[in-house]
Amino acid sequence: MELNIKKLPSGEFEVQGQAVTRAFAEGIMLATLMATCEDRVAHMVAIADQYEAAGLSIQGARKEASKVAEYRYAQAEARRKRDQEAQWYAQRAREMASMHDPLEIARAKAKREARDAEIRAYAQSIRAARGGRQVFSDSDWA
Repeated sequence: MELNIKKLPSGEFEVQGQAVTRAFAEGIMLATLMATCEDRVAHMVAIADQYEAAGLSIQGARKEASKVAEYRYAQAEARRKRDQEAQWYAQRAREMASMHDPLEIARAKAKREARDAEIRAYAQSIRAARGGRQVFSDSDWA
């Protein structure tokens, strides 16, 4: 529901072309507008937003004002949770992308090959120290 609310210089408000006092707008008119919304909280929020933008209070309808506050809080929490999840997924995507970085893969491969070469050289030095004789035969491992 789109309301056309304007503040007049005389301290009154113009709602849909009708000049009304603040008390009437915040009391009877607000209660009537909120009653037409029934349990559709999104409509109540739209009316509350328009009232607050014009400088009017919605506290005249306390029950509806609390529903509006709860709805706004739930929306803010959902938005915060969506933002938090989006940030988590973005971080995860960055981590996954770095896992497939060709430079990182090449560095890991070079490090692994260097370690394997050290192990082979150490094994060769042990074999050379024993004079070429085998301690275990191939049949010991079968």
